[in-house]
Amino acid sequence: MTTDISIERILQPDILACTPDTPLSAAAQRMVDARCSSIAIVENGSIIGIWTEHDALALDMSDPQAFQAPIVRHMTSPVKTIHVAAGLGEAALRFREEKVRHFLVVDDAGTYKGIVTQTDVVINQGIEYYLSLREVNAVLNRRYPVIASTLSVEEAVGKLHAADIDAAVVAYPDGSHGILTERDVMRLVSSKQPCADVGALASRPLICIGAHVSLYHARHLFAEKHIRHLGVTGRTGELLGLVTFSDILTSIEHDYVHQLRETLREREHSLALSLQHQRLATKVFESTLEGIVVTNAQCIIESVNPAFTQITGYTASEVLGKTPAVLASGRHEAPFYRKMWEDLSTNGHWQGEIWNRRRSGEIYPEWLTINPVRNETGQIVNYVGVFSDITKRKAAEEQMQFLAYHDGLTGLPNRGLFLDRLHHAVAYAHRNRAMVAVMFIDLDNFKPINDTLGHHVGDQLLQVVAQRLAASVREADTVARLGGDEFTIILESIADGGDIPLIVQKIIDTLSCPMSIDGHDISVTASIGISLYPDDGQQPDDLLKCADTAMYLAKKSGCNNFRFFSAEMKELAPLRQETA
Repeated sequence: MTTDISIERILQPDILACTPDTPLSAAAQRMVDARCSSIAIVENGSIIGIWTEHDALALDMSDPQAFQAPIVRHMTSPVKTIHVAAGLGEAALRFREEKVRHFLVVDDAGTYKGIVTQTDVVINQGIEYYLSLREVNAVLNRRYPVIASTLSVEEAVGKLHAADIDAAVVAYPDGSHGILTERDVMRLVSSKQPCADVGALASRPLICIGAHVSLYHARHLFAEKHIRHLGVTGRTGELLGLVTFSDILTSIEHDYVHQLRETLREREHSLALSLQHQRLATKVFESTLEGIVVTNAQCIIESVNPAFTQITGYTASEVLGKTPAVLASGRHEAPFYRKMWEDLSTNGHWQGEIWNRRRSGEIYPEWLTINPVRNETGQIVNYVGVFSDITKRKAAEEQMQFLAYHDGLTGLPNRGLFLDRLHHAVAYAHRNRAMVAVMFIDLDNFKPINDTLGHHVGDQLLQVVAQRLAASVREADTVARLGGDEFTIILESIADGGDIPLIVQKIIDTLSCPMSIDGHDISVTASIGISLYPDDGQQPDDLLKCADTAMYLAKKSGCNNFRFFSAEMKELAPLRQETA
């Protein structure tokens, strides 16, 4: 897709919005009046959700009273966003991957700048030559059903919702056709009036286009008529199916890299290549978001596209005549590249993740596809590498992996990771006849602080406590947050049990030091229970329960102190778990 146009150039700055308690019918009326396919739900100045024409299909059409429900019950939340600097190509890919038709546009600070739709992207696509070469028949969609005009609205909308489609062709007794779309359903919701059959609700007649007309002409007709669906007819006028904005966008994204490879091969070796195909190759080559590098059979770089420079930092003049080794990160050994070329030779292509180095020296991950280009005799004359920077995707995966095992507020291990580490600590201690201590820490009187000063102060207090706990133990020990104001600590490989009271007292003293948070001087104390392996239990869960019981008695005896689990507490442990 073109990199010359960014989302900022085409976004709609005025976002249609309503409050969470707005009735669906009122919201629908505003959307109909504004000819808008979505409405944002705003509360306290923030967008908390979005409701679209597609969402209306989920409503119970047999009960007009359902149209009076507050919109907050039916909105989609959270709202998907896209950065204002993103290009049309990135937007097109995300529309396809995330199966949505609307994105809220945000800047670096997360401020909402407007809204962009799938329609906006298709209208502003810059690949006119590509669209001119393709016929409507190439993207004809035959999965849209044909329903009788006498069918009830409830049944018709139910069919759309069940099939997850946005339109159906309506057949009338006189042989003509109309179309039932999400926008027609939205008009029904806004009217608050029942409608007996689908024939009265559908838009009529169905605007059609010939199957052999160009996609460029179809896009122009979409914009002129302000519609998202066109009927497609054969040479004798018979209705073949529908074509939509989404079909055009999907076709462009699916075919343009393949078309690029074919065009590059033909440009080098076919004297009969037309000027139009040459212009198409240049347009796609220059405007795709993926980096492209073309080498000869000896792997000498012959050409690169602008996205190559944008991703790697190297200009064309700096790499032409060199090999792709100029990008090598040093992370891969010779066997990696040897296996790459073996797979390329065996399978006819290679695809995978690889680490390369930018001109700045930064190492980054990319997803690379290498394909050979052969001449008429089957000899390889070129290699085409197409790659994309997956730094953000890798970072997102790592963040998701981190959050799966860590507390989102403090960054400490969560219960799952805590129990896993405790299991390993016990196993190690068993093999080496060592001792393990488990501490269960509960802050005293945290709730009044949280309720009085607010949750934001309470959250900051928990973060400071987490930092102080981590600083009070060895790097090899584990500090975790189980939830609320409950923390746990694993002390591994303890040589002398007599050191434990000193460590615990150090923690109590550290936590009791006043802290300044958001203009408030706050002091907090803690009650701590300690259990020991192997004396108090053999299993991680048992050790945690014993430490919890000891903490409960420490708190009961006056707070700001600690207790070791003892045999006398065993009868209390089950009761403590029942009330916890």
